[in-house]
Amino acid sequence: MMHIHDRDAELLLARPFKLAFFDIDGTLLGLDGNYTERLKRAMQRFQKAGIKTAVASGRPKFAADFLIEELGLSDAGLFCTGAHLEDPKSDLGPMAEHSLSDSLVSDLLKAAKDLDLYTELCFRDDFFVEDWPYLGQLHSEHLRATPKKVPSMQDLIGSQPVLKLLFAVTEVGQHRLLYELEARFPAVVFAYAKMAAKPEWLFVSVISDQGCKNQGFDQLLAYHQVSAHETIAFGDAQSDKVFLQRAGVGVAMGNAADDIKAVADIETLPVWDDGVALVLERVLSLSNHRPHNCSA
Repeated sequence: MMHIHDRDAELLLARPFKLAFFDIDGTLLGLDGNYTERLKRAMQRFQKAGIKTAVASGRPKFAADFLIEELGLSDAGLFCTGAHLEDPKSDLGPMAEHSLSDSLVSDLLKAAKDLDLYTELCFRDDFFVEDWPYLGQLHSEHLRATPKKVPSMQDLIGSQPVLKLLFAVTEVGQHRLLYELEARFPAVVFAYAKMAAKPEWLFVSVISDQGCKNQGFDQLLAYHQVSAHETIAFGDAQSDKVFLQRAGVGVAMGNAADDIKAVADIETLPVWDDGVALVLERVLSLSNHRPHNCSA
């Protein structure tokens, strides 16, 4: 892996990209849960150059809609860590949707309660909690979406397909509880992520094993009619590894852990130093990506 400032990085970034995938938390959004004006300007120029831009995130789509609108990330992408694929420009609904079975949801909720884990249950258009501590409140602020509080999430089972369960802890010493939960449920996918502002916290999204990110990547390539070589992906978390590995160029954020950086092609600056904007600007400075109808 090379650093963004290495001269050889330009050889990778000079490719004729047609599609870019963006993780959200810790990649586009910084410590305060916001993006910068520099990133917005760079994204607009990137899109004017004719490059499609799409979300590839653990977030439910309803918690990514503000970025789809404000940053123009409106091309078909991946949500809920692969449980939901959708083209925001289409009125046809999800391209793919993989829900957890009711029995698995029930068993996971019971196990999480025994371990005293913070828990969110996600449908396609809404999410729910039983308790809403500071962890949940800050997570909600960053999502820009507020959960509905219910007496028991068990009562929701069967009312709608559950796309994702999210569990979290606030102390490094508690991380083992999430790993213990994963060991008890090998038939589902556990995808880990952190919040840039709270690096000691650990979140895990749990989805159906049918929501395979490799499969999702292939579906999106076919839908967009591009090859992997023509894509670039940005991420900072364990759940971003597949896209970083399979994209033509994988860009790890400087705030990513070493094992994430190890699977990427390029390491950029941390999110708080506008690492994504820097890469977009570097791509646009190369001759293959002169913006259309733009003098700058």
